[in-house]
Amino acid sequence: MTNTPSTPGGGRDRLQVEWAGATRTYDGDRVVIGRETDCDVVVQEPLASRHHAVLQREGDAWVVVDTSSNGTFVGGQRISRIAVPANPLSLHLGGPAAEAVLVTLLPATNPVAPAPVPQGSRPLPPQSARPAPPSPQAPQAPDVPASEWWRNLPPPQLPAQAAPVDAWEPQNVVPPGQLQHNHSVVLPQQVAAGRALTIGREHGNDVVLNDPLVSRQHARLDPGAPGGVAVLEDLRSFNGTFVNGHRIQGKAQLTVGDEVIIGNQTFRWDGTQLLASATTHEFTLYADGLTVALPDGRQLLQNASFQLKPSSLTAVIGPSGAGKSTLLGALTGLRPATHGRVIWQGHDLYAHYDQLRFQIGLVPQQDIQHPQLKVRQALRYAARLRLPPDTTRAEQDARVAQVADQLQLTARLDNRIGTQLSGGQKKRVSIATELLTAPPLLFLDEPTSGLDPGLDLEVMKQLRGLADGGRVVMVVTHSVLALDVCDNVMVLAPGGRIAYFGPPSGVLEHFGCASYPEVFDLLDEPDLWQRIPAQAPLAATTGALPAAVSAVPAPPQQSLGRQLSTLISRNAAVVVSDRLLLGMLVLLPLILGGLSRLVPGKNGFSLDASLFCPGETERVGEGKCQLMRDGMPVGNVVQMVFDQGEARQRLIVLLVAACLMGTAIAIRELVGERPIFRREYAVGLSPSIYFLSKVLVLGTAALLQGLLVTFLATVGLPGPDGDAGTIRLAAAIALLAVTMAVAGLAISALVTSTEQTMPTLVGVIMLQLVLSGSLFAVAGRPVLEQVAWLAPSRWAYAASSSAMGLGRGLPPGEEDWIALDGAGHYLMDMGVLGALFLTATGIGLWLTHRSSVGDD
Repeated sequence: MTNTPSTPGGGRDRLQVEWAGATRTYDGDRVVIGRETDCDVVVQEPLASRHHAVLQREGDAWVVVDTSSNGTFVGGQRISRIAVPANPLSLHLGGPAAEAVLVTLLPATNPVAPAPVPQGSRPLPPQSARPAPPSPQAPQAPDVPASEWWRNLPPPQLPAQAAPVDAWEPQNVVPPGQLQHNHSVVLPQQVAAGRALTIGREHGNDVVLNDPLVSRQHARLDPGAPGGVAVLEDLRSFNGTFVNGHRIQGKAQLTVGDEVIIGNQTFRWDGTQLLASATTHEFTLYADGLTVALPDGRQLLQNASFQLKPSSLTAVIGPSGAGKSTLLGALTGLRPATHGRVIWQGHDLYAHYDQLRFQIGLVPQQDIQHPQLKVRQALRYAARLRLPPDTTRAEQDARVAQVADQLQLTARLDNRIGTQLSGGQKKRVSIATELLTAPPLLFLDEPTSGLDPGLDLEVMKQLRGLADGGRVVMVVTHSVLALDVCDNVMVLAPGGRIAYFGPPSGVLEHFGCASYPEVFDLLDEPDLWQRIPAQAPLAATTGALPAAVSAVPAPPQQSLGRQLSTLISRNAAVVVSDRLLLGMLVLLPLILGGLSRLVPGKNGFSLDASLFCPGETERVGEGKCQLMRDGMPVGNVVQMVFDQGEARQRLIVLLVAACLMGTAIAIRELVGERPIFRREYAVGLSPSIYFLSKVLVLGTAALLQGLLVTFLATVGLPGPDGDAGTIRLAAAIALLAVTMAVAGLAISALVTSTEQTMPTLVGVIMLQLVLSGSLFAVAGRPVLEQVAWLAPSRWAYAASSSAMGLGRGLPPGEEDWIALDGAGHYLMDMGVLGALFLTATGIGLWLTHRSSVGDD
């Protein structure tokens, strides 16, 4: 993993390794032996571990270090560490009679050419032979477009001297919920009993794992008879059971050395028991040649390779546009790099994202909790969405209390996030949300943005404590006030190149500056790379890269019903807790209903009550008028005339009220919650369920508002003529309010900032008023009439007109054909309005899906 075959020459002893009929010679500082394909010496022995032993140079001597579960044997005796003697040394992997690997020291004056490489191993070219990454302007291969130059980059390799000496030794401090290396969770007496063993979070299981990602009954292990085949069965767990990187469906046979991942914990099967695997290598995050290039060839991140060791806190600093957020996207897998890979627990994160995604916590720059809620409420809802669905309410509360205590929030659990917490406390609530699933990897984007220096230091010290608990913590920051609490500082220069990676104490010296402001000024200089010393190669990992990075797989989701009920409950709690929103929901219909009462007249919505005799005629019968002189009729009898002015004015007020109430309560909803939604989507929230929960809660509120405003506008006044005229009018106004609420949600999913919502709201209301046909005739006007069909207010006005009979008494040719009297036209108008509601819902669902991963 860290070596190359030797070439003649050199002044130090070299190492010759013979196994399985093959021979190779190494002149680097370490050689890794094991079954994993990224080892230098790849063996097929089933008793050997994935990374079984390390041959490393210490001074002028070579030493063998055993890092396996089943042991390395010399002369029949198990060894943990032994010096390589002058005579050939035979190492048996996994047992005294297991496969042998012969190790021989070769003097520097007696170089030996390498033999052919056996199948399964992968020699690496010498560092000097590796081609340098081309610039965007460099000549390209004929079959690769110039804009995709990065596809010709060779697989990045790890310099031998850069690998940590203790990479495969047991990790002393493991992240919360992890077991110590080689801890057995299956006792010999359990295996001897010859029965299947259940594994899960519940205490009634044979093997109990205290891990929030483990289901109550997660898996079943049948060890089999002595010498038989062990079988592992997944019990339909939420987060899955993985064997050698693949999620199993049903049952899978285990062979010696297989890797098993359950929740956050990695195990090895040694033939009789599951042994916890917690080495330094597995808890080290490797970034290997990460490059992010746009289709036009511009680079946002260039060939970034480094390693983040366990229990480390790393700060990433650099000017705006240097690629800091791009780096976070690549490391977390949310926006995979176009070239390169991320290695965690020995696996490619992009290739095994479904397996590893829940071990990653990400705190974005914006807070990921609703400010209207109390801390306890917010964390409870987050626990219901993130923890396995079989987690009981008591377990959720216990987990909330645990992370609150860890982040010193216990005394603040009943405080409202938006108004009763400081900036640093709000950020701790966001961090607590991520810690609910106990991730060993934690990334934070600008957690101290907007905080004063005291709170800045407080947050960084909190992160220091989290790192000391065994986690890998990386924080992107613009602040340089608390860098001394970090283990590493990474300085990114414009273009996404690493200008420095190392301890905080070496930053200023590396750049030759007296202060950090001078460093940031220097980073913008065009001759930066000529003015600073060359950065030593940063360690990553080895092995061939996948041909292409596939799309990130969809996260496992809880049952849609559970998600929907949780989101509805949370949305309702937010509405009740938000006094401004709650006040608007109640006051808007009261105010708008009151405004409708300012229309002069006492005829209300009734046309029959508005009948009058034209001119000097007098009423002489039902609906009849005649001119009278001296008490005697003169001329012909004429029909009474409807005065539609009052009814139309009152209807216009209702239409505007419905459009305003529906749109206003929804247009800021999704854009304001976008950081929360995107983070929850990354851990399994369904965008469709998220949008539908908003439709149900806000649509219900809009429905009630529509009914209330109609009641206030009609109570005490004559209602529409005919049977159930008021009910039909109220139904049309309520459905219009609901449709406009859904349209408002769709607009909220489309806009990129809350500042864009207010002018959009005004434009939408004006458009609905003009296209409704209530101010002036729309019917019969080409193009305008067809465009108006897309406006919900057009069909709501038509349905209301049909319920009120506004078409009566109009001269022939002036009728609005979709607003004629009768149940048939009313049902047609309501049906089209319902179709527009469904159309707005479909558009909103699509826009919500699109906004789940898009960049604003």
